[in-house]
Amino acid sequence: MCPELFDLGPISIKTYGFFVALGFLAGIYYISRQASRYFISIETILDLCLYVLVSGLLGARALYVALNWAFYRNNLVEILFIWSGGLVLYGGVITALLAGIFYVKKKNLEFYKMLDLFTPAFFLGLAIGRIGCLSAGCCYGKPTTSLLGIVFTNQGSFAPLNVRLHPVQVYESLFCFLLFAGAHYLNNREKKPDGAVFFVFLALYSGWRFFIEFFRGDDRGPVISGAISPSQFISIILMLISMGVLFYLWKKNSKPHSQTSA
Repeated sequence: MCPELFDLGPISIKTYGFFVALGFLAGIYYISRQASRYFISIETILDLCLYVLVSGLLGARALYVALNWAFYRNNLVEILFIWSGGLVLYGGVITALLAGIFYVKKKNLEFYKMLDLFTPAFFLGLAIGRIGCLSAGCCYGKPTTSLLGIVFTNQGSFAPLNVRLHPVQVYESLFCFLLFAGAHYLNNREKKPDGAVFFVFLALYSGWRFFIEFFRGDDRGPVISGAISPSQFISIILMLISMGVLFYLWKKNSKPHSQTSA
């Protein structure tokens, strides 16, 4: 693959960083186009995106560093080299959610509606960002004999060289594009509780992430209970939370109808 996009003298533009940035920009553009449906100003959207962007990057990097502390404790400066790869999605999701909650409450916005608005944008950005993972060779898959396997030969790749590997970055990107399309479609339907889109697709992604982790070949952090990775453990928790919240939302939304019919 191609870890470096091009060089500008002493400055090297990393393909990973380029696609992560492109994913963020695509997500922000999508949200800005949808904002009018929620009667929210572009200024408010951009402010919220900034909160989510900064907190998400910090959280994603912090969890990656924590899971790889054996390396970073002797290479503290490299903690700052975020453009070279090394983000854990769930760390970013958690911190971005916390920052978003703070901002939404500060501005008296409708929390569940904001979650739905951001859901398609999140998966669009993630789908594009995974192309950066493929280019850099990070988040690589386990060895395979399948015809779908890919071989990394660039010396700058994070993946093992000259070995046929599962293209989990491609799997993830395609699946996230599907989630983007599905979330966009549901967001444009009227009859649904606020927040339902977010939690439906959080549950779907968590289930997918639990499954695809079995095909990942990179360091997944300390194994929990001798069987699952930290990301799989978080996936289980998020699926349970999502299903619980969805049950609450649908039950709450159906109450007026049941009272009327009675």
